[in-house]
Amino acid sequence: MRHDYELPPDWDALSDTEKSKWMTRERCRRQAKQQGTPSMKALASKQERFDRRLAANGYEPVKQKR
Repeated sequence: MRHDYELPPDWDALSDTEKSKWMTRERCRRQAKQQGTPSMKALASKQERFDRRLAANGYEPVKQKR
């Protein structure tokens, strides 16, 4: 299955219902980011802070370097 989702590490252990709920939440999160809603702004802010903390600890995302 081709997709651009970063699946959780325990994806194979999830039931079909849990997978469906996870995918629905992920699609909603992505849609909120694209629409410029207050939720998107909050998510973007948290993601930027998270990225800065990872960078400060020496982490470099592999996916973005490809």
